[in-house]
Amino acid sequence: MFRQMRSLAALTSLLLWSQVRVTEPTLIIKPDAFATLVNPNCSHCIDEAKRRASELKTDDRVLCWTRGKYDGGTIPIRFFLNPYRIISDTYGVFVYDPDAGYARGFAPSLDFTFHGWRNGIMVMKHKDGTLYSCLSGVAFDGPHKGDRLRPVATIVSDWGVWLKQYPNTVAYHMFEKYKPVELPAKPHPESVKSRGKLDARLPGDELVLGVWDGKKAIAFAVGRQFVRGADSGLNHMDQTLIVWHGPTISATAFKLIVEKRKPATQLGVEGDLVESREIKNIELDANRKDSALFCDPSSGSRFDFTGRCVDGPLKGWTLQPLDAVVCKWFAWSAEYPTTELIKK
Repeated sequence: MFRQMRSLAALTSLLLWSQVRVTEPTLIIKPDAFATLVNPNCSHCIDEAKRRASELKTDDRVLCWTRGKYDGGTIPIRFFLNPYRIISDTYGVFVYDPDAGYARGFAPSLDFTFHGWRNGIMVMKHKDGTLYSCLSGVAFDGPHKGDRLRPVATIVSDWGVWLKQYPNTVAYHMFEKYKPVELPAKPHPESVKSRGKLDARLPGDELVLGVWDGKKAIAFAVGRQFVRGADSGLNHMDQTLIVWHGPTISATAFKLIVEKRKPATQLGVEGDLVESREIKNIELDANRKDSALFCDPSSGSRFDFTGRCVDGPLKGWTLQPLDAVVCKWFAWSAEYPTTELIKK
């Protein structure tokens, strides 16, 4: 009888273990699929616009970091992130995952390389062996399992709009070796192979703005706003401000807190905080023809889509960015299965 009980317990344990194994995300390791670009030479947007004037298009999609020295910088996706997918640099670690529909940045480091896919999401590897999700920045395996990389405030925009607004921000020196590369017509088969079961609340490829506020994940369905030429807009939720910029098909999120900081002196690092204050409201001024569409009615200050105040008493202050990224629903819901979904 005792032996039978032991056998039954062992069988039960094996079944439970098998169930856990089945539900674990699929990790596909392909470190040679994409080379990583490490610490490329830097320049400024105004100079690179002249250097590659015949090749850079006004509607070229660019990944922009919006804080730090020189007011941030921009990376033309066709020239850098289509071919490399990961840039490990002193300004930040910048990733582009077209299959999952996102581009974003993390704290500066020269120690990351492309590693593969998990849940349809790109994975990068630190030189110490830790594996990180390129979407959330969370380590899921290795010496630092459970850690989360510090996000760098980024937004995807258009080259022409960014160049006009911030001509002196950083750009990578566009040597002749950096050639424009168009995306393949279909998703990478290894990305597709690693995907799990879809959360049926939305179609898998629908775009959402995913926000991690440090405690919970929220997804805002923004797909219908992501049509070129669509109106800009905003949405308030508690102390969270969601903004989208129609002309550049961009979206991001801020806290209703403005910050005044000392000038940044280090690459990829904001200046020290001098003062911060809460503001009650931000309103959309649809009549504006420039990018300063978002207004604080109490002070008359105006903010652009990066959260930087460009006009009024708070000029030079910035809205506090949240960890936010536009991506496809299948990727966000896989990374954050308990995410709240806001469809309005």
